[in-house]
Amino acid sequence: MATIHTILPTESRHTPFTGGTDARRLAQGAARAETRFTTAAAASWPNAGAGNNRSLAVTVELNRDYAWVLTDMSAIFIQSGGGDAMAMDAVAFTEITLPVPGGSEYYYVPLVSNPSRQDTTGATALGSIRSDHYNAQYPILDVGSPAAMTFTPVFIPKYMLYPFDNSNNEIDLTTVFSEAESNKAALTVRFSARFLQYDITQAYDWRVQSPTLTR
Repeated sequence: MATIHTILPTESRHTPFTGGTDARRLAQGAARAETRFTTAAAASWPNAGAGNNRSLAVTVELNRDYAWVLTDMSAIFIQSGGGDAMAMDAVAFTEITLPVPGGSEYYYVPLVSNPSRQDTTGATALGSIRSDHYNAQYPILDVGSPAAMTFTPVFIPKYMLYPFDNSNNEIDLTTVFSEAESNKAALTVRFSARFLQYDITQAYDWRVQSPTLTR
């Protein structure tokens, strides 16, 4: 048995904000732009083959010349071959890597897939996954159509992401999905994450770092 690893790159869309001067924006601790990262529409998590299990990593690299705040993140897996249930048993987390003097600091955010409905027997509406388990199954539209599972973070970090040293290391976020069962069907993957971009000079600004956030 082997673990087959797949790495999916992301595409980015950067949108500068308007409204007021830079001096006014800095004084108010406002973001300068947003950047959204998504996987390609045709991104896939291929079948691992008989006797093998698999893992999937989605990578995001943030420009170290700015400070960043994560606001939203989600992923969906679609069983391309159809069927009204998914045989998927996955665990997921995001690893955040920040460069610091002498090395890196790591922070972790778990992602879960919560049941959408429960019946009185303690299972989801499909009847095959217990209500106290995070993994769930969602048929799309009707029976016989492709099935899907959605993943969202348990919490969104409220701290600002920025480099703590003068190295050339970028700020990296890697979201990992791994599956314990072997030889499962190929899945279409759609992942998205949204970040607010701030000037690096605001990294220590109390307006941005205040516990009372406005984002």
